[in-house]
Amino acid sequence: MAVFCTTLIGGLPWISPRLVSWATFFPEPGVQLNPEAFPAPIETVYLETEDSVRISGFFIPRENSRRAVLFLHGNAGNASHRLPDAVALWSLNANVLLLDYRGYGLSEGTPSEIGVYRDAEAALSYLMKDRGFSIEEIVIFGRSIGSAVAVHIAQEKSVNGLILISPLTSGRDVARSQGLNWALPIMGDPFNSREKIRNVNAPVMVIHGDRDEILPVEMGETLHHEAPDGRGFFVIPGAGHNDLIERASDSFFGYIRTFFADLESSEE
Repeated sequence: MAVFCTTLIGGLPWISPRLVSWATFFPEPGVQLNPEAFPAPIETVYLETEDSVRISGFFIPRENSRRAVLFLHGNAGNASHRLPDAVALWSLNANVLLLDYRGYGLSEGTPSEIGVYRDAEAALSYLMKDRGFSIEEIVIFGRSIGSAVAVHIAQEKSVNGLILISPLTSGRDVARSQGLNWALPIMGDPFNSREKIRNVNAPVMVIHGDRDEILPVEMGETLHHEAPDGRGFFVIPGAGHNDLIERASDSFFGYIRTFFADLESSEE
């Protein structure tokens, strides 16, 4: 998650959505990790957004499972870099759709806040219309900036659950945490998960590192507290923003396994 930038128009500092996007998203085109190298039946898929952008992703089907996970990744690289984590989620008996936002991987277009929301909505529609899952069978998984996308699309939907990894509360809170208070009057209100999560009715789980140098752990704690149905807030000791899974892979996926089990017991 990068800082937000300013420019000068007519002598006044100004931030446009385009500049916010430029400072937030760091897409890498192409595919760096070969899907065929993984022990899972990974399919490359393409879908179209409501504004006619062709985007891509990786779908990993899990036979005899009615759970689907929509994986919304962070702001740098592309979906192929997250294939190891997607396969780990698949190993927890879940179908997984790992999405590349517009401008990332094999997707067309240029990323923006409203654009990535549209991409995620298209992914939800794909899971339901093309893969036959109901909204009640879908868990949304968002990491870093992907957490803001996840919260946005989970609002007022009957999704099965919401998993937030190293999440941010809002773009304004990120600016404050980075000492950019001077930018607050002119930056608008991007990625405001603090407000939106109050509209999420699904069970919510948060995992955060206590040494996150980019998005402080207090942000994850706040979102868990504000969620109407917070099911768990788990802190990985000694983990920063980018080494969460590396430091505690067993604990990390163990928390998710337990969350899945909790969702299943709630359905009975």
